[in-house]
This record gives sequence, C-alpha cells and structure tokens, in this order.
Amino acid sequence: MSKNVMTLSWCDIEALDKDKTVLYFGIAPIEQHGKHLPIGVDVYETEFWIHKSIELLEAEMEEYTFLTMPIVPYGYAQMDGFIGNLHLGQEQLYHLVLKSISAIAAWGIKHIVIISGHADPKHLIAIEQACDLVNQKYDEVAFSPMGAIFSGKVSKKAMDNHPNLSDKLSQFHNDFHAGWIETSCMLAIMPEVVKPNYKDQPNIEITDKEMILPEIVMAKTKNYGHLGFPKEATAELGIALNHDGVERINKCVSAFIKRTDYKQYEHHKLFELPFMKVKNGGIRNV
Repeated sequence: MSKNVMTLSWCDIEALDKDKTVLYFGIAPIEQHGKHLPIGVDVYETEFWIHKSIELLEAEMEEYTFLTMPIVPYGYAQMDGFIGNLHLGQEQLYHLVLKSISAIAAWGIKHIVIISGHADPKHLIAIEQACDLVNQKYDEVAFSPMGAIFSGKVSKKAMDNHPNLSDKLSQFHNDFHAGWIETSCMLAIMPEVVKPNYKDQPNIEITDKEMILPEIVMAKTKNYGHLGFPKEATAELGIALNHDGVERINKCVSAFIKRTDYKQYEHHKLFELPFMKVKNGGIRNV
C-alpha cells in the first residue's frame, strides 16, 4: 500500500506500524539541462523512479506501507552562467537534508530512503553524510543508495538484456549532463517536454576527471548547457535506462528494508576523499 504523506493527519502517522513503513524522500535540483530539456529533468526523473520503485516493491512486500512526499527541488552543483538553476552550497544542502531526515526519524519511521536523480558526487556525498549522522542517533533508519548506484557500485542488470544500451554506454560513456542518457530517459517519461532540437545539439566531450573541475565544466557547457551526446538519444534507450535504474534502486532498497548486506550501498565510491565532503560534517547536533 502506498500513501502520500501530505494526505495523512498526525494521528494517522502515529498509528502506522513503524517497523513496516518505508518513507521515500526525493531531493533533486531544478537546474538548466541544455537547450532541449526542461529545468525539471532531475525532479521528474526522481519522482518517476520513486513511483516505479514503490510499484514493484508493493508486490514483493505486501505487508509494508510506502509513503511518498513532494520532491524537494534543491541540490548542490557548480554550473554557473545559466538561468534556471536552484542550487545550494554543499553545506547548505547537508543541513537541509540533516534537519529534514532528523524530523522524519523523530516520527518513529524506521525506513527512510533518499532518492535523487541528480548525480553530482558532492550532492550525493552531502546527503550520505547527513544520513550517517542521523543514523548515529536513530540507529540506522536513513539510507541513500544513489551514490553507490551512480558511481557504479551496483550491477547494471538491464544492460545484459539490451545490447543496444550496452553498446551505447560503451561508445558514448562520458555523457554527464543533458546528453543522450538524460534525453533518452525524458523521451521515455515525458516526451512532450523534450524539444525536437535535441537532434541538432553538438557533441560536447569531457572526461570524468574534468567533471570535478568547475572551471572546465563551465567552459565546456558555455552557450549550450549540456555535456555529452544528446543526438544519440531514443525513447527505447530511455525505457531500458529507467528500468535499469529502478532495478538497481530496488536491489539496494530491498536490502536496506531487510537489513541484509545493504551497507555496501551506503556511500559513493568517492566518499572517502576529504575534498568531496562537507567540512566538519557530522559534528553538529541532529
């Protein structure tokens, strides 16, 4: 059973079986996604993945109640020079998530899952740091698997059944922002908001190492807003990508709910690098 938390009274929340209640907390920024995609891409993807994840888990875990809430439309990124961004500093994001998740944990919810369609490592690591601090106080109630997923720590099942996707990922792997991956996902989710000019956008190449250097990112995105290969996008690829994303989310979330081998999915592969983290994150009270 799934419910929108906004439709519940405080008495309804109090009456929930907290051991069998899973709350999905979605957070992703409104931000520019090139000339061909809307500024709500990350929010739309987050919402879609959450609802598909719940749809599948409801069939597997009939005794659980799944709660949703509005997507929080903020996040960390360094992509200046464009209209349409709603970005926070990394420390601001950390405290926003920390306060929000702490409040939900105080309701007694035992399974809080944070989902984000925004793949910036420092965005995801700030969320993970907030979860770590909440878990120190409330005993492992908050879980953010997206860093592990986006950094390749969770296997990609869908690629085995979709050779075109595997080939595309191999040939056009440095596709980081509003390229063929996100354009394909949106062609599958909301084709009506994808502008036909995606087929006319130039290829803009960048390496994964360059992606952590803001000055290079800003220089590469200048006048366009994307990083990658938008013209390679198709709705068919988007269906496969979204399916793969939801499968990986559910692999992690199912492990967390059951508390079996889930800790391997708690952190981005870059989590231990000091310069990727919020400074002094975790020293303030929850």
